[in-house]
Order: sequence, then structure tokens, then C-alpha cells
Amino acid sequence: MTPRARVVTDLDIALLRTLSRERSVVSASRAVGISRDRAVYRLGRLSAAFGGPVVAGVRGGRGHGGTRLTALGDRIVRQGFDSVELLQARPIAPPSESNRLHGVYHATPASEVELEGGVRLRVAFPGEEGEPVSVLLDPEAILVAQGRFPSSARNVLRAAVERVRPGGGKVGATVEVRLGPHRLRVAVTDESVRQLHLRRGRPVWLYVKATAVRRIGRASGRPTRGSLPR
Repeated sequence: MTPRARVVTDLDIALLRTLSRERSVVSASRAVGISRDRAVYRLGRLSAAFGGPVVAGVRGGRGHGGTRLTALGDRIVRQGFDSVELLQARPIAPPSESNRLHGVYHATPASEVELEGGVRLRVAFPGEEGEPVSVLLDPEAILVAQGRFPSSARNVLRAAVERVRPGGGKVGATVEVRLGPHRLRVAVTDESVRQLHLRRGRPVWLYVKATAVRRIGRASGRPTRGSLPR
């Protein structure tokens, strides 16, 4: 995985493109299926990585304020992320082996991967019926909520918080959750930890888009559960 790929995701691309039309972080975040706080977090992360702001706030005027792309943000949307030098190529939440899961692919009635414990993940990639596969869930592609709400996410999963690791500064917190027999890491802001009252044992809902479940290879042997380093 390249340094750029660790910083920039498909969600970032969709968010910036939507902001170029919506000119509102709230509207853009809803359009791509994430919370406003998560959108602000990702925009700040991109600004740090590329060495300058990708959006700027606008007050008053005919549009009654809003958010617009900066020259840097506009260049990224028009010419692609590769047109800009990446100044700070480091992941905010490094890829975690705990978020690597193994299961069996099913093509019908919908494309999904069946994990141990009966957990099923809707996916967007093709495969062969009964094929063992390995998938990876980006810690930053998982939305945590207190309850259920209307969402375009194909995966809405019940989980429980096992551990919260505060971040501090520009680095967000990490929440470890249990999903059936699997344990995952989720990247959130420190503000979200406070607002959602995240603590050990608290039940939560995880929202994951099918496109965020990335195939990383063919699983070997029997599907195994995710585990966190001790």
C-alpha cells in the first residue's frame, strides 16, 4: 500500500467532490453517509497530509455562508490527488490486523461475506459462491452510533465497546469493539467519545458501507476470528 493510499480513501474523494457542489459540510456528509464530525475530521486529516487547507468557511453574502473548496481542494477535485505532492504521508489510524477478517463469499441473495459466528457483511466486490475470502475494514470507514437511524450503509451491526483509547491533538481516539466473536478497531474523534459516552460495555451500532469492505485476498483454511494484540 502506498503512503498516499493510506491517507486518501474513496470516501475522501467522494466528500470533496460533493462539497464542490453542496458547499455545506452537513449536506455533503449526509450525501456520503457519514456524520458531520467525521467529515470535519477527514477534511482536517487531508489538510494536514497535503500541507494546506482543502476547504474554507464563507460567511454571509448571497449564499448566507457555507463551505467552499480552496484552490488546493479544487485542484484535487479537478486533477486528482496525485497532482498534489503529499507532504505528510502517514496514516492517522494505521491499518490494523484486527480488522482483517476471513469468511466465505456468497453471491445470492446479495453479495456478502459470511464470517464466523453468523456475522454477515454486505460487500460490493465480485466473487465465486462458497469461495474463502479475506477482507479488511478501514477503522475510519466505520461509523459508530448510539442507536439505529436511516442510512444508505448496507451493514448495520450491533456491537459492544471493549476499550477506548483517547487520541489527543489531531490524532483521533481508537475504540475497540466486539462484533460477535470478532474484535475490531474503530477510529473516532475525541469529541465523539464524549458525545456518545463511549466506555467499556456500552452497546453501539456500527454502520459500514458495502464499498468500505475491501477484499485483500483469498482466505486460506478455515475462517478465523479477528483478534487484537495484547
